Amino acid sequence: MPEPMFPVFEEVEFEIEKEVWNVYELDDKSTIKMRCILVKLLTSSVPTTVPPATGVPPGAKGFEFQSVFQNIVTVIRSPPELMGKPTAQLTPQEIEKLEKIEVGYTPYLEDWNVYRLPDGTKLKIKLVVSAIYRIPKQYDPFGYPIYFVNSTNAIIPVPKARH
Repeated sequence: MPEPMFPVFEEVEFEIEKEVWNVYELDDKSTIKMRCILVKLLTSSVPTTVPPATGVPPGAKGFEFQSVFQNIVTVIRSPPELMGKPTAQLTPQEIEKLEKIEVGYTPYLEDWNVYRLPDGTKLKIKLVVSAIYRIPKQYDPFGYPIYFVNSTNAIIPVPKARH
């Protein structure tokens, strides 16, 4: 029987070893914290060739991961002049259409989440911020300004022998 031409994915159970809040100081004097939560993890049942830059021997076979995340963003402090009367909660699609003001940021605390797979492999996952925007005249239920964050989640498998 020929091998499938496309990967078939299977769900992988995992245990949370560590999930962290990353904290960012914004140039507008607000402070936000963010958490990346791994919700679902799938792996391909078809081995793929591992890229040479990973330090794994040439020709080694690895497995592709697909994942689903939920990223949470919350404001923990903001100067009084940026606060306002709470506004109606907006959908991500509505926020996309609104004016945005890019705000510089400095990571105050960033760390990796760590998840343990049944075979002993660990996955390190890090939320990586690329830009933060404040949405003018939009406020959460506590009167804090609403921020929109562009980010991605980096995933690094750590083989059993390395931890």
